[in-house]
Amino acid sequence: MSVAVAATIAIGATGCAFFTPQDTKTIKQITDGVNVTAGKIDVRNALLISDSGDDARFVGTLVNNSDSDDITVSMELGGDTQTVEVPANSRVDLAQSSTGTDEAESSVQTGEDTQGTQVVDAREVVFSDAKATPGSLVKVYFSSPGTEGVSASVPVLTSAQEEYQTLAPSPSPTSEFTFPAESPSATPSDSATPNAN
Repeated sequence: MSVAVAATIAIGATGCAFFTPQDTKTIKQITDGVNVTAGKIDVRNALLISDSGDDARFVGTLVNNSDSDDITVSMELGGDTQTVEVPANSRVDLAQSSTGTDEAESSVQTGEDTQGTQVVDAREVVFSDAKATPGSLVKVYFSSPGTEGVSASVPVLTSAQEEYQTLAPSPSPTSEFTFPAESPSATPSDSATPNAN
């Protein structure tokens, strides 16, 4: 009798797994940034890198799902607006290292294989007056002509993490004026003295 009771308990305990949702069937975003869609543009793994909290570099991938139209994407943070043109059926990766090497790996999630099949070189996008405190979330507004824009709470990270070490905003060039070296004061030479003869 005790064997039958033990078997019944064992079956009941293992039977719970049949009704418990499996984590492997749940698709989760495993990136640090956020994903949003604005019209034909998909923004993938959007985040900001800032060490100072003043200026911040936007990092992410812009995917143009249009087969024929080039799209200019506007990104607004505070009073600063930056624009990036994304050619038709292409993606612009704004997470390449500042060195611009092809070997630099990107942690950006770029969508399906059928989207943005052509990778376009991108420039660095920096908001000079972001006031983005590291560790916080800031509102970034994404829009493109003829479509309704969307707002997203974008995380602010620092370059302390290994994968972001090369992605901090490049320091702005400072204009330093160097005075020319002083030339020795001119002294009359013998050749300049009138010949008494």
